[in-house]
Amino acid sequence: MMMTVVSFPILYMTLELPKWIVNDAISGQDFPKQILWMNLDQIPYLITLCLIFLGLVVLNNVIKYILNITKGVAGERMLRRLRYMLYHSLLRFRLSRFRRVSGGELIPMITAEVEDIGVFIGEAIATPAFQGGTLLVYIFFIFAQDPFLGAAAISLYPIQGYIIPKLQRRVIILTRERIKNVRMISDRVNESVGAAADIHANDTARFHLSDLSDRLFINYRIRLEIFKRKFMIKFINNFMNQLPPFFFYSVGGVLVINGSLSFGALVAVLAAYKDLASPWKELLNWYQTLANVTVKYETVVENFDVEDAMSPSKISRADEPPPELEDQTLKLRSVTATSGGNQPEVVDVSLELPTGSVLGVYGRDGSGRGELLMALAGLIDPISGRATLGDGRMEDMPYSTLSHYISFVSSDPFVFNDTLRSNVVYGLKTHPQGDGTDDFTDFRRAESELTGNSLLDVTAPWEDLVRAGVDGPDALDARLVELFQLVGLDGDLFRLGLGSHVEPGDQAKFADAILKARGVFMKRAQEDAEWADLIELWDPKAFNHSATIGENVLFGVPVDASRPVWECISDDKVRKALEEAGILSDLMTMGAEVASTMIELFADTGADAGLMGDYSFLAPDDVPLFEQRLRTLKTKGAKGLGTQDIAAFVGLALRIVPARHRIVTIDDEMAQKIVSARGVVHEHLADSPRYSLFDAETYASALSVEENLLFGKARVDRRGSRDKIDAYLRQVVLDLGLRAPISRAGLGFNVGVAGGRLSASQRRRLCLVRALVKRPKILIFDTVADGDPELMERILRTREKGKDTLVVGTTDPQIAKLLDTVAVMREGQLVAKGGWDSVQQMASNGSPDEAEENEEQ
Repeated sequence: MMMTVVSFPILYMTLELPKWIVNDAISGQDFPKQILWMNLDQIPYLITLCLIFLGLVVLNNVIKYILNITKGVAGERMLRRLRYMLYHSLLRFRLSRFRRVSGGELIPMITAEVEDIGVFIGEAIATPAFQGGTLLVYIFFIFAQDPFLGAAAISLYPIQGYIIPKLQRRVIILTRERIKNVRMISDRVNESVGAAADIHANDTARFHLSDLSDRLFINYRIRLEIFKRKFMIKFINNFMNQLPPFFFYSVGGVLVINGSLSFGALVAVLAAYKDLASPWKELLNWYQTLANVTVKYETVVENFDVEDAMSPSKISRADEPPPELEDQTLKLRSVTATSGGNQPEVVDVSLELPTGSVLGVYGRDGSGRGELLMALAGLIDPISGRATLGDGRMEDMPYSTLSHYISFVSSDPFVFNDTLRSNVVYGLKTHPQGDGTDDFTDFRRAESELTGNSLLDVTAPWEDLVRAGVDGPDALDARLVELFQLVGLDGDLFRLGLGSHVEPGDQAKFADAILKARGVFMKRAQEDAEWADLIELWDPKAFNHSATIGENVLFGVPVDASRPVWECISDDKVRKALEEAGILSDLMTMGAEVASTMIELFADTGADAGLMGDYSFLAPDDVPLFEQRLRTLKTKGAKGLGTQDIAAFVGLALRIVPARHRIVTIDDEMAQKIVSARGVVHEHLADSPRYSLFDAETYASALSVEENLLFGKARVDRRGSRDKIDAYLRQVVLDLGLRAPISRAGLGFNVGVAGGRLSASQRRRLCLVRALVKRPKILIFDTVADGDPELMERILRTREKGKDTLVVGTTDPQIAKLLDTVAVMREGQLVAKGGWDSVQQMASNGSPDEAEENEEQ
């Protein structure tokens, strides 16, 4: 604000000086004239005034620059604060609300819709103060020159001030409709992403396209209405702004001719009015933006300012640790609860679980089983009745306390798009265990304080090792491997570890151990004839017939594992190396032969284009282009081909595995030529960070752990070689004590979006590990062990009897009969409770009346 006030005198002088220049310097008399201590003749006086004018213009623009930077910073900080507040409000939603509102609607509210609000916040005060003050300076200057011209300059402002809000009101309503429609579009897209498999399986893509098309049409219709009114406002503004110059030229010209107004004053007034339009336009735009932003703000806030939100203290963690509860008994007294349905899913249920008890909750889906478990975990609050942990009501306890004592795994738990390790240690990340680890720690904290954001540093170590009962990261990883074994995922973890990529710089000991194991494999492959018949090692002096020609030529692979080796031909370094080695033309001829063979083989497939897609190196759409290339090669030779054509043929050759595809023949001469080319290729790629070149003494991070162990390829022309190699590989790994390290490497496996790279069973067991690593006093999980009684028995054996409470939701009678007590749920009611033998009848065929009879017996 201070900078804004300072700018006004400077602005006034930039208007006054042109008049002095015209009247005193150009048309003036009585030289020399004095400025400060200097007496100046006409020309120096003119130059001095012009330099002062230039200096004031520069100073005025410097002030504008500083104001704009300040506005931008203020806007970004307020935007960050607003988004944080909205996200904080979202976390306070009760679970029932998440059943009614989708992420597709919430995400654009926190991201795109508040973007304009944040930008405007910086201008909310600065623009009316600066532009309004600027407007007043211009008006004051014009009135100082001639009151009549001043009145003419502002005469149309009241009309504009009346008409514009009238037109703007309808634009506001349309803008609100457009925002809601865009949310619906976001929701539709979000649903399509989540239901992609169902859309393809049911062939309903056309329905979804039609539905989205209709939404886009509604958006177009609203936009069209907004355009009509928006540009009508613009038309009126432009017309109103052009009328005053008419008065200036006509009336002002008469006044100058009559001598009532100096020519310099008229020029200055015209210049001032030209500049006057700018701040007035800015103020009108500011008003329009204010109206739009107000609509967006109200539309966003009404979705987050909900009446049933939890108290902020429910999700915030106090500095002190959770209270020690001597009595950890779970009690439900006549509890009726719902997770968001129209009717309560749990009706008048009473249960008591003393510390150390084991309870099974049996019931089919929709019986209220899952909702009862959530009520026991404190995740849904009772509509009526009382749920307590120890002596405290669970709805009054913060989640930091509930989470400290209770671990919960639902029948469909959420898995984050991260590594296995990050997902299973997620429950340990309740509070940072140290300071930040990067260079922006202090800067990040200062900005967080200014914007009201969380002061907790995400770069700090968050894993609570004490909670996990270990003394370091290595011990934690070892504990995680044990838990994976407990839940029956140790085999999966080992396989994932074999397929993972490890950076040797991060785990030097692990890489050395893998190299040691590689030596064992290589020795056996070289000394054992039977073993040698199963695998082809990477030998710098020999051609590997079980690998692609691309891998043979490079004697390496791209560092980016998602990049096929045959795409390296698009790299200029590789192409030049192959040309220098003298095999580029050979590979091009080989690729042309492959293309010709493919087209000849699949030419008669006709409409069955899928056959070509399945068994050919060419996609059906590529066939016409390769036919054209082959015709060019035949008629004009290689000189008639372009660089892309040659690369296409070479790419086909590089993807051939000679021992498998047998499309081309690699004789000894050609094999030796390719092997000889490796030296030239390595000279060109030695310093390239994009390729990992093979070396028997070096761990290659671009290869998986298994590929590093074997350092070769299983022979594709020997049936069963893969299985024999796997069996021997696992035995050697076990003998060398590498199974646990490789399993730990598997913890780095990325599970994909919502755990999409895992099966449903694997996701549930993964989340069971997440629950167990916290060493909870009360463990509640739903259907995780169904179909696997051995898992249930292992969990029962590992619990600390008499101290740990276990609640198991199940639909499997084999699981239920392993538990001390079973509560049977049906239609939201607890219809039976007791040992499995006493409730088995009720669980399968009984009725509430029969349950009462059973209990009486």
